[in-house]
This record gives sequence, C-alpha cells and structure tokens, in this order.
Amino acid sequence: MRERLFLHLFCMLISIPLLPLSASPLALDEAIQTALQHNARLAYGSLAVDRQRLGVTSARQEFDPEISPNGSLNNTDGNTDWRYGIRAQKKFLWGTEIGLGPEVTHYPSFVDDAWRSAVKVDIRQPLFRNFGKLVNEEGITAASERLRAEERRWELQKADIVVDVVRSFETILRLQKQIECDKAILERTDKLRELTRIRERQGRASHVDTLRIDLLYGQAQSRQETHTEEFFSASRELAELLGFPPEQSIELATTPLPDLDVPPMEAAIQTSLSNRLDYAQSLDDYRSLQRQVKLARRKLEPDLTLVAENQQYDQDNHFSGSTDFNNNLWTVGLAGQMDLLQHRNKTAVNTAKVDVQSAWEAICIKRRTLAREVQQAVSAYRQVRAEFTIAGRNYEAAQSRAELARRLFEMGRGDNFAVSDAENAFVEAESTLLSTRARICVAGYNLFRIMGILTEAPQSLKPNPL
Repeated sequence: MRERLFLHLFCMLISIPLLPLSASPLALDEAIQTALQHNARLAYGSLAVDRQRLGVTSARQEFDPEISPNGSLNNTDGNTDWRYGIRAQKKFLWGTEIGLGPEVTHYPSFVDDAWRSAVKVDIRQPLFRNFGKLVNEEGITAASERLRAEERRWELQKADIVVDVVRSFETILRLQKQIECDKAILERTDKLRELTRIRERQGRASHVDTLRIDLLYGQAQSRQETHTEEFFSASRELAELLGFPPEQSIELATTPLPDLDVPPMEAAIQTSLSNRLDYAQSLDDYRSLQRQVKLARRKLEPDLTLVAENQQYDQDNHFSGSTDFNNNLWTVGLAGQMDLLQHRNKTAVNTAKVDVQSAWEAICIKRRTLAREVQQAVSAYRQVRAEFTIAGRNYEAAQSRAELARRLFEMGRGDNFAVSDAENAFVEAESTLLSTRARICVAGYNLFRIMGILTEAPQSLKPNPL
C-alpha cells in the first residue's frame, strides 16, 4: 500500500510541467564569445590544426631512436645457415646516423667455427649535398610551416565568424524593430481605411481613395509577412553560428552604437600590415621559397656519404666461445653518385628562383590590396555614420509629415492621397534608419577585421618583416 502511494505521488510530480528558467537577454559580446567556443565550423577547423600539429610531431620523430630486430634463414641442399640480431639507431640534425647492436650468425655444419658473434657500431655521415641542418631539418621546417598556415586560416575563420555573428545579431534586432513598426503602421492604416470607407458612404471620398488606402494596408501586411519570415531565417542562422539547436529561441539585448576613434589612414594601414595574418602568410611563403632555392642548389653538389663501421667479434665452433669478442675490425668507405650533366637539377634551381620572384610580386600586390581594403573600410564606416545622421533627420521629418497628414485627413482638411504618400515616405525613412543603424555596427567590426585586430592572434602568427 505504501509503495503504491509513493508511486502515485511520483507520477503526479513528474506530470507537473517545468517552468522555463528566466534568462537575461543575450548581449553582443556574449554572443561572440559563445560562437568562438561552440561554433561547429570553428570546431571543424580546430581539428585541421590538430592534424597539422601531429604532422610536426611525426616529422620530429625522424630523429627519435629506433630499435629493430633483424635476421635471415637460408637452406641450400640441406645446409642451413641463419642470422639474427638487434640494432638501435639514431639520426641527428646534421644528417649523421649512428647504429649499434649485437648479431649472431650460424653457418652450415660443414664450416669450421660455425658460430660467429659480433657487436657492430656504424656511422654514416652525408657530405656536400645532404650535409647540415638545412637539408635534414626540411621535413620539420615544412611541417611547421603547414601548421602555422593552418593556424592562420583558423584565426582568420574566427574573425569571419565574429563578423557573421555581428551581422546576424544586428539583422535580428533590425527585424524585431521593423516588425514592431509594421504592426503600428497596420493599426494606423486600418483606422484610415475605416475612416475612408465611412467618408465614401457619406459621399466625401471616392472609391479610388478607398482602393488607395486598401493598397497601402495590403502593402503593410506584405511587409510584415516578409519581415517575419526574414526574422525566422535570421534567428536560425544566429542559432547555427552560436552552436545552438536551430529551434532554440534567443532573446537579444539591444547593442549601443559603436563610436570608433578611427585612426588616420596611414596609421590604419600600418596596423593592418603589422597584424593581418594573410599578409603574414605571404611573407612566410616568400621565405619558404627562398629556402627552396638553397635546397635546389644543394642538389648540384655531389651526393657522397662517409661510412665507418667497427666490429668487435669472435668466431668459434661453440656459441660460448664466439662471445669472447677478441677480434676488432674497422671499415671506412665512401659511397655516392652524381649526374655529371645536372640538366634537371639546374632547371629546378631556375624554377625555384622564378617562384621567389613570383612570391615577391605577390607580397607587393598584397600590400597594395591591404591599403585599398583599409581605405575602403574606413571610408565605409565614416560614410555609414554620416548616412545615419541624415537618416535620423529624414525619419523625424517623415514622421512629422505623416502625423500632420493623418490629423488633417481626420479633420477633413486633407485627402487620403497626401496621407498615403506621407505614410509611404515614413515607411521608407523608418526602414532606412533601421538598416543604417545595423550597418554601423557591422561596418565597425569589419573595419577591425580588415585591420587585423578584431580577434587576438598569437604573436608568432603575425607578420614578421623581411
């Protein structure tokens, strides 16, 4: 009985709907931080960075010690010989390779002293072509360059996401205000429509006047439907940028208008050259191609390798006797090859030189492009600020005109043509004001992005002058 009562109370409790938790409106800076932490595209891009980081680790492992077993087994006409051993080796940045390990060999039974045991130490040192860090560190250097390039792409993607969030955020705020204005216009137009119909019945207005107001009312309805659908789409876009479920409703806080202290044009351009990551990548590409010229010239040198080996060994009819290691054998040699004509290697050098010249031209083009982009971004911000001031004056004038036209019409001292014309002008002025206000915020953030200071990137990724 007690268990049944407890189960009944539990079912009653879980059937009570949970009240939604109250949450404060989402501010723009909070939205940006949320996007930087949870955006799916940024998460995907970070995996590419992790992969390149593992590539650097893999390249460095070329110089880690290695231990490998080795052996062989042969049988010829019933005579068997075998060999087994283990070898530890390590490669160094100068190209030097050192190997060390024991080895045991058992010859066929008809051979005297069939057991041979040895401890071998061998050193291989490349000369000329493959000597030095330039050649042997190339794998690590190239992997590190790929990592920096991927990190820069990821940082640039973060800046793009921030601008997308700002644009989506401001679009939603604009549409929210626009929908409110649409409702107010619908209410005013509905009153004018009713008044016009009354006057038409009284003979004080024509049917054309009624149709004109009906058209104005229909246009207001159409705008409201359009803005509602745009609001729905923009809300889904913002939810995706923030990493939220598409159906999640987000309440936004109104953002204050940015009032940026725009630096002088030359200072803004210098800031861009000191912070833009795509420009930094151009400089790194140039340095990389300069290194490729040096590597191509190295291939014109002889490919020689100095080989030295020392064996402490012994050979006996029994295994135990072969481990005395009473004998010492030194071997020193020189191995290598070289194409005396070097046609392909010479062409590779000339190709690398052309690539360097091309990269330098790309840097010059990039500088001019950056200067133009900064000039355009500064000009766009100043222009939209000026447009906002003008749009504010136009809005006040259009609002006053629309109110006056409505009062005159309601008093019977004006026609509905003046009212509809004033309402259309007011709608256009109001839309322009809201649109311009949203563009100010986007233009300010975009200016920071063009200058390379929208998001803080690691200093190692910023431009390093040549």
